[in-house]
Amino acid sequence: MTLAHLDKGHTVADMTDSVRILRENGIAVRPAWMPFTPWTTLAHIQGVLDFVAENDLVGNVDPVHYTIRLLLPRGSLLLEHPDLAASLDAYDEERGSYQWLASDPEMDELQARLAALVEKRLAADDPISVVYDAVREACGLPALGLDPALSDAIPRLTESWFCCAEPTALQLGSSLLT
Repeated sequence: MTLAHLDKGHTVADMTDSVRILRENGIAVRPAWMPFTPWTTLAHIQGVLDFVAENDLVGNVDPVHYTIRLLLPRGSLLLEHPDLAASLDAYDEERGSYQWLASDPEMDELQARLAALVEKRLAADDPISVVYDAVREACGLPALGLDPALSDAIPRLTESWFCCAEPTALQLGSSLLT
């Protein structure tokens, strides 16, 4: 449903095929997620987490991806989307985005909890698989108990930065945006 709202033109099956094709050709997979939109439900978040597990991507996904909110800058075509009007709020200069509320207020609360959880766990240098399990549990899913050595062996950038996402609290508090 979120893919349809965002007019992405692909399906979950397409994503599964893409992961397979990339791996068959020796190309590292580093998927980017933006799970929190005005239309997000708990089932959507759980679906993302299950997709990551089912496609052996736990070590390939930076945990901040489980917390990313849709960025709506000035000029975004989504601002004209009829399903967005009821969710829109004022433009926030600091964030560079129109603010919005999820149709289900519990999703805004979940996003804030997950963002705090991920930032805390990463600051404590918890293994990626441990952070992933904590996110799963916060979303009502069982932890998988994956071997941390497997997920931590996958190379990654020292800092997660992603376009189309609102800045995280950590980014807003740093000199990255000044």
